[in-house]
Formats: sequence, structure tokens, C-alpha cells
Amino acid sequence: MVANPGTALSYDAERIYARNFEVPSGGGVGTARAIARAYGVFAAGGDDLKMRPETTRLLMAPAIPPERGFYDECLRGEAQFSLGFMKPSPQWPFGHAGAFGAPGAGGSLGYADPEAGIGYRYVTNGWGRP
Repeated sequence: MVANPGTALSYDAERIYARNFEVPSGGGVGTARAIARAYGVFAAGGDDLKMRPETTRLLMAPAIPPERGFYDECLRGEAQFSLGFMKPSPQWPFGHAGAFGAPGAGGSLGYADPEAGIGYRYVTNGWGRP
């Protein structure tokens, strides 16, 4: 059985076509160290990317609940998102309240925590949730 049935459609041992799919607000591929470095830049205020302080403030702000609440059908639970990033919540606690990040394939998670001044990436070698 394939862990993610959608990937079986384009399986080719020589190439990974799934990396070429257009996924809005997703599809980032990198090593754990590279993604942690990117989140580290966000956590430090984004100067390397010429981010404005107001952008960091908006990313750190609490998520605004959608009309029907925070329940996510894909994750099968409450998941708070804001500006394309996941925010800490009771079901997905990570970092301080102002942290923001994204879950990845197989239960991986990357996030920036500006209050702690860290960028973090956790990767797994299997599928599922941490």
C-alpha cells in the first residue's frame, strides 16, 4: 500500500514528479538545515530578505477564525492558519504564541519563533503526525 496514493500515479524511480506539482502555499522542498535557516531569517526579523517590521508583526499576530471555525478536514482537527502559515493552537502546540510555520510531508514541521529568536525544522523518515 502506498502511504500517499496520489503519488503512485506519477511514480518514476529516476525522477520525483510530485515536486513539480503546483500547490498553492506549499510545495517547498529543501534540507532540514536549509528550511531551518529560512525560518531563522524570519525569526530574526527578516532583514536578510528586506522584510518590513510590520510584516513580522502581522505574521506574529493571532489567526483570525474563519467563518466556520478552525476545524481542518485534511488534518482532522483544529488547525489555525494565517497568511499561509500555521499558528500554534491547543491541538498543534509549538513555540510561543507569535510563532508561525508549516507542517510538511510525513509529519515534519518547520517554524519561526521571533520571541525566542529561533528557526526550527523537524523531519521524519516516515509518514504520519509527530
